[in-house]
Amino acid sequence: MHQTPSGIDRILDRLAPPTASTAGRPATPNAVDPFTRLCEATARVARRNGVDRLVPVAICVLLVVAAFVSAVPQAAHASADARATSDAPMAAVAPVALFGQGDGPAAQDFSDLYLGDGSIPNTLQNPGKGTDAKTLLKSYTVRGGDTLARIAGRYQLATSTVYWANKFQLANPASIRVGQKLVIPPMDGMLVTVGSKTTLAALAKKYNITSQDIIEANNMPDANLVLGATLIIPGATGGALPAAPKTKGQLAYRAPGGWVWPVGGKNYISQFFWSGHRAIDIAAKKGTAVIAAISGTVIYVGNRGFNGGGNVIWVEEGPRLYTTYNHLSGWNVHVGQTIYTGQRIGSVGMTGDATGPHLHFEVWLGKPWSGNSDAMAVNPCRYLAGC
Repeated sequence: MHQTPSGIDRILDRLAPPTASTAGRPATPNAVDPFTRLCEATARVARRNGVDRLVPVAICVLLVVAAFVSAVPQAAHASADARATSDAPMAAVAPVALFGQGDGPAAQDFSDLYLGDGSIPNTLQNPGKGTDAKTLLKSYTVRGGDTLARIAGRYQLATSTVYWANKFQLANPASIRVGQKLVIPPMDGMLVTVGSKTTLAALAKKYNITSQDIIEANNMPDANLVLGATLIIPGATGGALPAAPKTKGQLAYRAPGGWVWPVGGKNYISQFFWSGHRAIDIAAKKGTAVIAAISGTVIYVGNRGFNGGGNVIWVEEGPRLYTTYNHLSGWNVHVGQTIYTGQRIGSVGMTGDATGPHLHFEVWLGKPWSGNSDAMAVNPCRYLAGC
C-alpha cells in the first residue's frame, strides 16, 4: 500500500543532495542523523531565495531551542515535608554579646548602660511608690560631743524637727547617746503616718497649710494617700520640747553669739521656717513679753495689715541684718530708738492674719520686703538656740 509522504518528508527529500546511488530512482529512507541533514540543508537554503529558505531555518531554530531546554536541570517541586537532617554534630556557636566590653551589672564604668533587672522604682509605673516620706529621710549616727541642736544645725534644721522625728527613742533633747541612729527629715516639719481615716484636707486644716503644700513636700504624684505611708507636714511642730529652756524675767535663754529667745514665759514653736512660711511662729499667751533677740535700732513701728503682719516692730542690727516682730498686741518702743539684747519691746498678740496668739519672728539679710519679696528672709533657727 502506498503511503503519502508528509510535508516534512517532502521538504527534507527536496533539500537532500543528489547522489549516484539515488540519481534517476526514487529516494530511500536515509539513516543519517536529522540534525546533520538539517545543517546541510541550511547551507543549501542559504543560497536560495524566497519563502523556501525560511521554513527550514525556523525548524532548525525550534529543534535547537528544544534541545537546550531539555538539557537544563529541573527544579525540585515545593513540598511541606520536613527536610532531611544530618546526623553529624553541629559546631558550637558562641552566643552574641548583648553588652559591650565592660558592660553589664558588674561594670565598673558608671557610664555603661545596664537594662538587666528593672529594679529601679518608678512612680509612673506604680503611683503608690515614691509617696512615702521615708524615702526622703536621712540617717545620722550620734558621735561624741554631739548635741541635738548641733546635729540639727548640720542639716539646717530646727532642733524640734529632729526631736519630733525621733520622739519614739528620745525622752528629751538631752537624752541622745553616742552610737544612736537618728532620723533626719529633709525639711523642718512633722512626720505623720497615714491612717485609715487620714485625708489631705484634714492634715492641711490641722497644721494650717494647704493640701498642695503637703503634695509638693512629699513629691506625691497625685492627691491619693497610701495607708501606712509616712508624710512630712512642712513647717508643722509637735508642740513644746520636754526640756525647752525657760526665761526668767526679761533675760531670755542666751544663744551663742549674743542672741536670746524672743518670747518670755512659757512658749513653744507652733510653726517652723519653710518655703511657704519664711519665719518661725512662737506660741504663747496673749500679753506675754516679746524680747529683743539682739541689739539694734528700731526702723519701723506700726500696723502692716496689708501683708498680714498686724502690729509689727522692725529692727536693724547691721548693714544687712534685720529682725521683725509680728502680730503684736502692743509695743513700747519708737522709731530711731536703740534697743538692747533681752529688752522687752512689746507683747504677744494675734493682730493681722493670725489664728491664735503668737509671735511671728523673722530674720532678714536685707531690708524687709524690699521689692515686695521675702527672698531675703532666712531661717531664724540659724541664730537662735531654742529651736
